[in-house]
Order: sequence, then C-alpha cells, then structure tokens
Amino acid sequence: MALYVAIVILALLVGFGGGDDWRDEVALIWGTAIGLTIAHLFAYELTSIMAAGGKPEPEDYWGALGIGAAAVGIALLATIPYWTLRDTGDASAAASVLLMAVIGIAGFFTARHAGATKMRSLLYTIVVLVLAAVVVAIKFTLTH
Repeated sequence: MALYVAIVILALLVGFGGGDDWRDEVALIWGTAIGLTIAHLFAYELTSIMAAGGKPEPEDYWGALGIGAAAVGIALLATIPYWTLRDTGDASAAASVLLMAVIGIAGFFTARHAGATKMRSLLYTIVVLVLAAVVVAIKFTLTH
C-alpha cells in the first residue's frame, strides 16, 4: 500500500507540484491518501469477508490497520517538505525525492531479504526506481 500511495502521489506532484499555494498541494496529497485508503479498505474488507465465509477474522483488522498506517505514513512524509520549505516548487521536489527514496529503500531491502548481495540489491534498486519513474510517467500521461 505504501508503494502504491507513493507512486500515485508522485504522479500528482509531477502534474501539480510547484503551484502557487502549498495548502492546495498538501490537501491533494492527503485527499489522495485518504481516498486510496478508503478504496483499498473497501476492496480488502470485502474480499476478506468473502474469503472467510462472511465472517471477518481478527487478522483482517490488522491488515486494515496496516493499509491505513502505510497511507498515513507516506502522506505524512510527503507533507513534511511543505512545512519546512518556503518555496512550493522546492517542497514539491523534496517530497518527490523522499517518495522515490522510499521506493528505492523498499527495493533494496526486498532484494537483500531475498538473499541478494549488496551489489545485486543495488542493481535491483536501480531497476525498481526506473520502473517506478516509468509508472509515474504513464500515470501522469494517462490522467492529464
């Protein structure tokens, strides 16, 4: 969920970043994170209930909590530059770098956890970042 929210917010920042009012961008970030959370919770809970024969299991609630926490964490991370930097363009760029860092770190540690060497994990991270940039470009192109 965190990676998905990061990709979607990156696409938004590419399209709308650097506007006149930082509050509009922060509202866009949080509105997107909340909207994605609601959509994913709906889909997650619906499939969980269906898989459990109509009765949710206790671990379903932990999964739902994880979905919400991931989205809030990414939105908070993307919001920090707007609180600390004066220029909206700089804040948008910094937020984009932070979100790409999250994606890169996730790629690196995923590869390391799978047993890859540090060098192979680094190469994997580069591929993940390139693919993330391609996904952002496609999402931006299709939605604008």
